[in-house]
Amino acid sequence: MKPLHVILFAAVLGNAGDYDFDLDAIEVKPYTLSGYLKGENKLQGLNEDSPLFHTKNKESMKSYGSEGDLKFAYFQDAIKLDSEVMVNYNDVDREYSDAYTIAQLFVQYKFDQNNLIEVGKKAPKWGKGYFVNPIAFFDRKKDPNDPDASREGYVMANYRYNKSYDGDVRNVSLDLIVMQNNDHINSDFSQKDENNVGFKAYFLAYDTDIDLIYYHRSEQSDKIGLDFSKNIQTNIEVHGEFAKTLGEDDYAYLVGLKYLTEFELSITSEYFYQKNQSSRSEPFFDHQYFMNKFSQKEPFNWLYGALYYKNIYNLEDKSMQNSFGATYSFKNNMLLDISYNMNDGQIGSEYGSKLVQDTLWTKLYWYF
Repeated sequence: MKPLHVILFAAVLGNAGDYDFDLDAIEVKPYTLSGYLKGENKLQGLNEDSPLFHTKNKESMKSYGSEGDLKFAYFQDAIKLDSEVMVNYNDVDREYSDAYTIAQLFVQYKFDQNNLIEVGKKAPKWGKGYFVNPIAFFDRKKDPNDPDASREGYVMANYRYNKSYDGDVRNVSLDLIVMQNNDHINSDFSQKDENNVGFKAYFLAYDTDIDLIYYHRSEQSDKIGLDFSKNIQTNIEVHGEFAKTLGEDDYAYLVGLKYLTEFELSITSEYFYQKNQSSRSEPFFDHQYFMNKFSQKEPFNWLYGALYYKNIYNLEDKSMQNSFGATYSFKNNMLLDISYNMNDGQIGSEYGSKLVQDTLWTKLYWYF
């Protein structure tokens, strides 16, 4: 596995000019195949004020990584097999690691046009927020540095009823999830072995997406949740989420918007609050955060290029993380992403305590 990232880099570069897809020539097949190869390099400056600095005791370190993501789906009549496999190799300051992960693997059976069931490992991806999702009760946490990244799912059974209508209520969808976690299955889902049942009702009413959720846990208090998303203009969307633990003074919410200007500046802003702090090992563990991302498509007539800026601000201790980056899309589905990321804050604050103070991060993708 050691040279895997070199091989993936070579595959990305070597195949870049050999794939010219003729969409007209693609015939309908009973399967789909997609994914990406990624190679990345990080040059990181270390923070002498971090409690973890003694573990490195030097000014900087280098990291190399590679990742392969393969999505495959096969269809036959009412049955669909869906899967996603991820392979990672990392060289972090000459400490090598690799991982092979079945992110999703489930079978879907459609009883008819309105009813289906899915059984296996999947990620439901509940919630409307971009950076964080308080109501994603059956999902792993998002990576704040890469909120769009694929996430490993859990083994569950998911029944869904879906029906469309004419009128102000245009669509209704009901989801029932049954999941168990113990030492043998979904062992990292919760610290307690228990049975979990989730019910989600989705409505597309008055051009507004609305989800209502009830989450039952056999060994802990139940939770409720809701979210919404609405385009108040063609280029402005507002969204929000709310989650509460029943019988406890424990709740969290998020409000946000997405705005696209006439000159194609995309703005995503979100405010997140939670009554009780979570574990410091989790992203967004503190009470409240303000997150923003600005992305300008093809600035200064830079064809196929984009510039972006991202800020995550901890409103409790006034520390933050800033990211300045640029992307360029080559032909044949290649994307280069170079960014400079910096943690800033007082000694003892969340981002002021990070081991890594700043990072020059280069990523190269090839999508297929």
